[in-house]
Amino acid sequence: MIFTPELPTSLIYNLLWANTRVPLTYPYILKIVGKHTSETMPLNFSNSKDLTKKVPAVLDRAWISGCGLMSGSHSGRLVLDLSQTERIDSAGVCFLELLKELCREQGGSLVLQGVREDIKNQLNLKKSASAAVKTVPFKKENFLERVGGGTTGALNTAGEALSVLVEMLYWSTIGVFRRQDFKKGGLYEQMYQLGFKAVGIVALLSFLIGVVLSLQSAMQLRNFGMGIFLIPLIGITMIRQMGPLLTAIILAGRTGSATTAEIATMVVGEEIDALRTMGINPMQYVMAPKFWAISLTMPLLSIIATAAGIFGGYVIAILYLDLSTSLFLSELAKVVKVEHILAGCFKSMVFSWLIIWIGCYFGFRVRGGAEAVGRETTSSVVVGIFIIIVANALFSFVI
Repeated sequence: MIFTPELPTSLIYNLLWANTRVPLTYPYILKIVGKHTSETMPLNFSNSKDLTKKVPAVLDRAWISGCGLMSGSHSGRLVLDLSQTERIDSAGVCFLELLKELCREQGGSLVLQGVREDIKNQLNLKKSASAAVKTVPFKKENFLERVGGGTTGALNTAGEALSVLVEMLYWSTIGVFRRQDFKKGGLYEQMYQLGFKAVGIVALLSFLIGVVLSLQSAMQLRNFGMGIFLIPLIGITMIRQMGPLLTAIILAGRTGSATTAEIATMVVGEEIDALRTMGINPMQYVMAPKFWAISLTMPLLSIIATAAGIFGGYVIAILYLDLSTSLFLSELAKVVKVEHILAGCFKSMVFSWLIIWIGCYFGFRVRGGAEAVGRETTSSVVVGIFIIIVANALFSFVI
C-alpha cells in the first residue's frame, strides 16, 4: 500500500487501522503518518525529554487523529496515563504498538500508567498473539526429505491418473450396459467438435510437413541420382510415423486443452457436484462421449494427415525431381502394405486414448478458480505432447 502526501490524515488512519492484522512496516509508515500529523496538528513538546499525556475514557481512532503523538521527537520517556480509560478499540491497540516502536527507534521509551486489568489483558492478548506468530520457526527440508516428498507426490499422482483411466475405460465400455447417463446427441456433437473441426488444421500442417520433409530429402537424394527413393521414404514415413504423430500432437494441443478447460470450468462452477447430486455419473456423462468421439475420429484424421503428407511429397517429386505421376503412384503402391496402414491406425487409436485420458485427468483435479484452470490446461498440453512422443518412441521398437 502506497501513501501519498496528498492523502488526508483521517484517510491514512482509516487505511492503516482498518484491520488489526495489517502488518506494520514501521519506518516507512511512521515517516508518512508523522509528516501529516505534524502538518495538520503541530505539537508543543517536540523538544521535551519527558512527557505525560492523559488518555480519555475511550482510546479510539478519533482521539488518535487529534492527539498528535505520531510526530515530534520522543527521545525521552513518554508516559500515557490510562487511569481514566475504560475501553480501547483495535485502532487503539495498533496505535500503542506503533507508538512504542516509534519511541524505541528514537531512543526513548513508552510507559503506560494506571492501566485497568481488563485493558491490560487485552494488550497482553495482542502481544501474545503477535509473539506466537513471530516465533513460528521455518523448517527447511533436507535433500532426503525433498526426494521422499517428491517420490510420494509422484506415486500419488500416478495412482490418481490410473484411477481416472480405469473409470474412463469402464464407464465407456462395460458401464454402458449398466447405466446410460449420456446427453442425448452428445456423441455426434463431440465428434463434430473434436473431429470434423480439426480436419482443416490437420490436413494443412501435414501437407506442409510433407513438403518440407520431402524437399530436404530430395535435395540429398538428387545429388546421388536416387530421387526415385523419395517415394518409399515419404510413403512409409507418413503412414507409420509422421501421420499418426502429427495428428496426435495437433489434437493434444487443440482437443486436450479444450477438454481440460471444459471439465475444469465445470469443477470450479460446481457443475460436477450438481451432476452427482442429481444421481448422474459425471465420469460417464462427461468422459464417455468424448472417449468414443475421439476414438472414432482420430484414425480418420490420421488417414487424412497421411494422405496430405504424401501429397506434399508428390508435389516435390513432380516439381523438383521431375518424376511422373504414374511412376509416383506405381512406386508408392509397391512399398505400401496393409500392415503399415494397420500400424498407423492402431497408434492413432492409442494416442487418442492418451489425449482424452490426460485431458480429463487434469480437468477433474482442478481446485481453485480461474488461475487453477489455466494452470491445469497448460499442464495438460505439455504432459500430453510429452506422453505421446514417448509412446511413439516405444511403438517404434514394437510395431
